[in-house]
Amino acid sequence: MSRLFHKISYSLRHWNEVGVSMQRKLTLYVACMVLFVFAAGVVVIQKAGIVPGSERNLGEALTVQHQNTVSAMTKQMDLLTARSISLSEEITRTMEQVLIESGKSFSDLNDDSELILDLENSLYGSLETVLRSNACSGAFFVLDATVNTKAECADTSRMGVYLRFSDLKAVGTANQHMVYFRGAADLARKKQIQMHNRWDLEFDTSLIPCYDTLLHFNRSRLAEGAVWTERFRLRDTWEDVTLLCVPVLDQNGEPCGICGVELSQLYFVLSYPASESQFGNMVTLLVSGEGRKYDLSKAMIGNAAGTYLKASGLIEIRSGKYYETASTGSTRYFGLATPLEARLSSGQTPMILTLLPEDSYHQASLRNRQLWYAGTVLFLILILLLAGGVSGHFSAPIVRSLKAMQLETPGGDGQSAGIRSGISEIDALVSFLQSRSQELKTSDLPPEIETMLQEFKGRVTRLTPAELHIFQMFIEGCDVQTAAERSFVSVATVRKHNTSINRKLEVSNREELMVYVDLFRRCGRLEELKDR
Repeated sequence: MSRLFHKISYSLRHWNEVGVSMQRKLTLYVACMVLFVFAAGVVVIQKAGIVPGSERNLGEALTVQHQNTVSAMTKQMDLLTARSISLSEEITRTMEQVLIESGKSFSDLNDDSELILDLENSLYGSLETVLRSNACSGAFFVLDATVNTKAECADTSRMGVYLRFSDLKAVGTANQHMVYFRGAADLARKKQIQMHNRWDLEFDTSLIPCYDTLLHFNRSRLAEGAVWTERFRLRDTWEDVTLLCVPVLDQNGEPCGICGVELSQLYFVLSYPASESQFGNMVTLLVSGEGRKYDLSKAMIGNAAGTYLKASGLIEIRSGKYYETASTGSTRYFGLATPLEARLSSGQTPMILTLLPEDSYHQASLRNRQLWYAGTVLFLILILLLAGGVSGHFSAPIVRSLKAMQLETPGGDGQSAGIRSGISEIDALVSFLQSRSQELKTSDLPPEIETMLQEFKGRVTRLTPAELHIFQMFIEGCDVQTAAERSFVSVATVRKHNTSINRKLEVSNREELMVYVDLFRRCGRLEELKDR
């Protein structure tokens, strides 16, 4: 290996001394210039983050998806809040009308199953309208009364109706399958609606995180009482949900219950599918927690296909330049986080997260970079071919002109003088050399130079055929190594002949020998050394 490096270093040091064709040198110069410009462009592109698979590209992709998600979720939350407030107001009006017609007050609802059934029947239509809007997976209302105040669980058992969609396969489609989850059984039979297999007559308010808090609501605007629960499991089911709860006021403006809508985990998955990108799938989360740590078991998680994300453990967020990093302990994610303008029953701030697995990014980045590098190599090959073509087109007429000048012999017809290279400087140089060559051929040499040439020519006759052959190799510009290769003899044999040649021609070294040869060449008498 060191020998190879030595040869390369030697070639570079003696570049100007080595005979290299004009086309090759020009090709190299053009290629070097283009490569330099290309390298500078690559550096600028990398610094600007334009290279496919760069962190800036990932940040831009995450930003676009996150902004779309935040916009869609904010719009959905605002719509559900508005409908829940409208439902609360309608429940207040309907309840007041039913109680007036029956001549009773709200406190008379306890232990009066007929009045409770009449009230639930009157409110059923409003509840179904909210659910059929296809903006949620369930709708409910709970009033602070019970059919049996003497029952064992009477302290937390409260009347109300809870309608839900079941067997969800898509969001926003008509004719969803609706089931009766809570409420009087007679009402379900009257409305001819299927009862849930975990149906119950009344709500267990101990399982509704914000129920007691909203019963103490003392604000003037219902919007100020709208709160979301964290994700929790519906009793006796396999389904996790989050509820939006709004206070229900009686005719005196005092809280007497709650109403709202449900977003099931399945509905959330269907509403926020995994978003495909050049870096892999992105998942949407609605989380809550303290500081920058969030409990995934209480988070609503969109379709997590291809993201390895599970609803368990904590996820910690750290800030970055183009995006934020998130870690669950075993898996790292890249993403963005934005607080949602909503209230949670826990008092914490809900956050919208858009996450992409680190592994997916690295795989996609590697694939993109491989394509980038392959395109770069192909571009460089095309540049080299173009450089060769351009240099060849440029140097061809110059080479033809020089060759024509070399082919001229003493007494030639001078036809080469008509060959033009198309470059004024080269054509002027050729014309000058031809004129000087012609002058040298036609003029008489000084007597002492003529005598020296004749004596040298006479000494050439002393060479043996083998020595003459090697001498001819030297005239053609071969060194010892090349002469040995062309003559199919060893280097030692050529050196032996070289020593004999120098002795017989009365020269001390190769340089002196080549002076004589060059003199014969300049005088146009080189053929005299080849004839014996």
